[in-house]
Amino acid sequence: MSNIPTLADKLRTLLGLGDAPVGVTFDAADADRAAPVPSQPAGCCFWEPAQRARLDTVASDHANCSVGSYTHGLIPLEIAAAQDDTGALVGSGWVTEEDLEATPALDFKPESITYQPLADASDPDVVLARLTPAALMRLHAAVPELTLAQKPQCMIVPLAHAGQVAVSPGCAVSRTRTSLPDTDLTCAIPAGDLASIVARLESVVSADQMVSAYAAADVEANFSAH
Repeated sequence: MSNIPTLADKLRTLLGLGDAPVGVTFDAADADRAAPVPSQPAGCCFWEPAQRARLDTVASDHANCSVGSYTHGLIPLEIAAAQDDTGALVGSGWVTEEDLEATPALDFKPESITYQPLADASDPDVVLARLTPAALMRLHAAVPELTLAQKPQCMIVPLAHAGQVAVSPGCAVSRTRTSLPDTDLTCAIPAGDLASIVARLESVVSADQMVSAYAAADVEANFSAH
């Protein structure tokens, strides 16, 4: 994907993203563990710092969140379900055991998961981005078949890896751990579909600009105070 930097720039511009999109690569050929990553409460906590720098993670870096470790294929469901943190989620009524069984997960166990600015990723598997409502409006117009994911938020990664554009309103656990602003949502895009989605976004944004100009002129001409 030699045009990744160009696509990353276009995606950010077309969606009006305030933050750089992130590329997620499973088992990157050049993953380097020479510099350990800072400990985090959950895998979703790597998403924000990866907007600025590359992070090469392994299973132990995700171990503080059993559900996230499960969705990322790092541990099986029966192990995740037996952990104290998962018990707290089920015990509170936040999710049920049936919800966990239905939660999407990667169908393989990655040896490493690399997060980095999308523009720096050579062959990403998944693209992560923070969306405003306006950005979601444009993305939904370009990809009307996108999936609105339920909790936990991290399920958007396996969904995108399986070929779905997935948007999450966030979940209470992830929003607390990551300090995700109330104004933001998250989305995951299959990296292999990025070029076609950017092309569709270009058409959507062009049309939006034309109708916005019409609406603004109509308001000015017919409804502004004189």
